[in-house]
Amino acid sequence: MLNQGEKLLIVHRRLFEKDTPRFFVGEVLMYEAGIVKVKGYTFVKDMFSGNMQKKSDLRTKVMSIVSGTLIVYQLPVTALLDSMRFSLDQDGGLVLTDEGGFSMDVSESLYKHETHQ
Repeated sequence: MLNQGEKLLIVHRRLFEKDTPRFFVGEVLMYEAGIVKVKGYTFVKDMFSGNMQKKSDLRTKVMSIVSGTLIVYQLPVTALLDSMRFSLDQDGGLVLTDEGGFSMDVSESLYKHETHQ
């Protein structure tokens, strides 16, 4: 199903209200039977600023994408992983972008609707 070189956004499903958002953006190294080995960057929410921060070191992770605790999005192969960043749009939504023009709204819709009330 997944091929080497494909790019993914992997979102750790928040199971509890106070769980912090965690994201991983990476490139598939290997895939077999629901297990994917990916190399890329981890993003976590900074406790002080509230912004999503990219950890500086490149990581290799092995994940079960059939576990039910991850949401996996396939990104275009042209996405530039090294320049990926999260920012807020004008409506307060969370957007993943790169320096090559890629943009993806990753907001939780409930959050966006609550900010407009």
